[in-house]
Amino acid sequence: MRSHTFKLLAVLAHPDDESLGFGGTLAKYAAENIETYLVTATRGERGRFGAAGKSANIEEVGRVREMELRAAAAVLGIREVSVLGYPDGGVDQVDSRTAIPDILRHIRRIRPDVVVTFGPEGAYGHPDHIAISQFTTAAALCAADASYRMDFISIS
Repeated sequence: MRSHTFKLLAVLAHPDDESLGFGGTLAKYAAENIETYLVTATRGERGRFGAAGKSANIEEVGRVREMELRAAAAVLGIREVSVLGYPDGGVDQVDSRTAIPDILRHIRRIRPDVVVTFGPEGAYGHPDHIAISQFTTAAALCAADASYRMDFISIS
């Protein structure tokens, strides 16, 4: 009889969310041989950059912050990092007909035992955190229904 490998999937908004809010949880379970995965909505291209915390070219900021995300994930023991590439500061503007299937694909591919994301308040009211929470919750509900097909998503 084959033993089940437990899996945890975190779906978050920005590079640094994995460390600031979820780092201890992700590291703990990775250290306990739980396969730990991360889906991040944005590259964080509109976030602070450099020692002075100033903005720079958004493509460069996104590239650097994604590299930082991947380095942090390696330290935390995260097995796989996926970036959806949504606009930083605009996750709440992403069409749910795009976001829910994007996240659902990861859930169905990984088949996690646990999915974690922000609570409905987005930790401190950040619109990107609230949006990724809503999209992830909807995707998890869809994934729980074996008969659910992604081409059924339509909003009237």
